[in-house]
Amino acid sequence: MFRPRLRALGGSIGGIGSHGGRQSAQSALAPLSQSAQAVPRRRLIHHMPISRHDPRVGVPNLLSAEGYDLAWTQHMALMLNRLNQLVTGTDYEDRDLKNIVIDTARVPALASIFNHASMAHNTDFFFKQLLPADASNSNNNNTTTTAAQKEIPATLRAAIDDNFGSPETLRREFAAIAQGMFGPGFVWLVKATAGLGPSGRGGDSLRLLTTYHAGSPYPGAHWRRQAVDMNTVGVESAAAQPGAEDGQVADAARAWINDQAHAASGSNSPLAVAAASATATSTQVGTTDRRPPGGVDVLPLLCLSTWEHVWLRDYGLGADGYGGKAAFVEAWWNAVDWQAVSDLANLNRPKLKM
Repeated sequence: MFRPRLRALGGSIGGIGSHGGRQSAQSALAPLSQSAQAVPRRRLIHHMPISRHDPRVGVPNLLSAEGYDLAWTQHMALMLNRLNQLVTGTDYEDRDLKNIVIDTARVPALASIFNHASMAHNTDFFFKQLLPADASNSNNNNTTTTAAQKEIPATLRAAIDDNFGSPETLRREFAAIAQGMFGPGFVWLVKATAGLGPSGRGGDSLRLLTTYHAGSPYPGAHWRRQAVDMNTVGVESAAAQPGAEDGQVADAARAWINDQAHAASGSNSPLAVAAASATATSTQVGTTDRRPPGGVDVLPLLCLSTWEHVWLRDYGLGADGYGGKAAFVEAWWNAVDWQAVSDLANLNRPKLKM
């Protein structure tokens, strides 16, 4: 196992350091306050979420205070600042990040809004599943809570055993997938809630999936899941439809998209306006299905960020075989709050044999 190598305080990356040259979160949000004053009719709600981590400490055994400042404080301030600039005066001004992600995923004209909202949401999800300083400190008084957060609960362990073989196998899968991603993105542990048959004693089906860049794992945003690494797969390969003959599969998918867009055209949202213009000839009106053809409903449980700004400050490039992304992933596994993951999963308990 690699041991994280935390950099000295004086280091900097890309002009971002710990001295006067670094832009603080308050100064990064300055344009936001100016925008809010310029548009007094509404209060912008996209602000920094409350973090469970102490910025003076960072994430113990994973990110230093300086690494945490870059990965969380500065990055989130930048994403939310730009998002607020994009949505000022629109319906998205008063909607939460997840709803913005789902509503803008299918509209190319709203790609910038999607990217900033999804990136902020994914980053928040990543940090919420990490142990804070008080839980990571073995010398704290609340040893019972600490042990529960570090140990994988029995129901979650049973589901992992059933779907992956063991927690160690799941750890290796996470590490292999993250190391194989040439571009930045996220690796997700998800629970399939519909579309897949039951798996395991409790009937819970767990899967790993990847989203590149700001891609989203939510079923309603699968149009922007971005599960293909375009650094290793060409455009022709990515566009190929297995089993398609003379474009039949592509045509069927396009027709399904048109029908769903027409069903949404009754509202005045940007999605409906863009969809209506693209589906003027559609005659079928029904209930909008947020899933793509063959899509599976999933619930995200755990998220690993492979973006360089998260790990590069503390772990370096790893060019000499020491540190780098591989070391970060190893340290991340030991920093996961497994009790939080289990609570979110709401797994079924195995039935007792009579």
